[in-house]
Amino acid sequence: MHSHTRSHAGVAARAIAVVGSAAMVASPLAAAAQTGPPPVMSHDVRLAAATVPPGGLVTSFLGNQLIYCSFNCPLLIQTGVTAAVTTLQTPGTFFTALQSGDLLKAIGVTAASVTGPTTSAASAAILSDATLIAPRALNALETGVVGMLNIAPAAAGGLPGVVEAIQTARQDTFTALNLPIVPNPTPTVMPNGVVQVAVVSAINVGAAVVFPAFNDVLAGAFQIPDAVAQELAATGDPVRAAAAGVNTAARVATAATGVVADSVVTAVRNIRTAAGGQSSQGTVLTQTQIEKFSLTTTSNGGAKADPPRRLSTPARHASAEPGFSKSLRNVATRVRQATRSAMNTASQPQRSAVSKQAKGLVGGGHRAPK
Repeated sequence: MHSHTRSHAGVAARAIAVVGSAAMVASPLAAAAQTGPPPVMSHDVRLAAATVPPGGLVTSFLGNQLIYCSFNCPLLIQTGVTAAVTTLQTPGTFFTALQSGDLLKAIGVTAASVTGPTTSAASAAILSDATLIAPRALNALETGVVGMLNIAPAAAGGLPGVVEAIQTARQDTFTALNLPIVPNPTPTVMPNGVVQVAVVSAINVGAAVVFPAFNDVLAGAFQIPDAVAQELAATGDPVRAAAAGVNTAARVATAATGVVADSVVTAVRNIRTAAGGQSSQGTVLTQTQIEKFSLTTTSNGGAKADPPRRLSTPARHASAEPGFSKSLRNVATRVRQATRSAMNTASQPQRSAVSKQAKGLVGGGHRAPK
């Protein structure tokens, strides 16, 4: 009886030992399965998302508007205050200048007392926009566009590739929006391929119209009346004053048109380089053509350029009508030359290929291609 009881107890003890051993073995395996590292892709995605805070792009954009206003708004207010204060002082300025006995000079002095300080104040605001705000904002815009253009090709890698491209676009745009504010910053956008280069080049051409060309025209709105007033105050001659205003308007139009024309030529060159059809010689020629668009002002108020395309600016005291007509012709000539140069540069490889085929036909008839 006792031996039978002991045998059952031994069997039960062995069973309990087996179950306990199995539980000890299974526990580490279950813990390992629960605490194993997550997939590499999801870990990378979480890290990338963590670098750009939720709503970081919107808050960075809105924050930049406040920063830009902190630069330009005081300058714009100063421009308005300067115009108002100097205008209120014109009666005393006029009566003081009238003591010279020359009515026209007195009018010129009075007008110049307003246009001169106002132009200086406005120029400071325009310079701030052109060197600090516009280049930084343009770089952030182009960086965001390039990032979005990278999403479609990433679809070849499936959903993980698309997610990674979106996170990269967000990160690059966020970084561009938060770059240090320095004068004339170096662009950080890096387009790849013909499509992206063409898109960025088109944005650059549009930006040339919106920013530097518009700034030239805006500055001219202050410079033209100031030129008239300053000339009238110096000479008392209304004809010379009108000519000075016309010449200033012509220089403004030339500068605004030239920057747009240069951006078109640069866009064509960049697209051809991205397409792989740009030679070093073509690049040098294009740069030379761009340099010819830039006029060097001489000491006597004229301008000179490399022959045979000489773009002369009317003399300071030339009559108004001839100078205005010549300036308009110069602006139109620059636009035509920029367009013709871009078309010639783009068609150069095709002309070379046709020329080689023609030489082959003349020299020995039809030849089999090598």
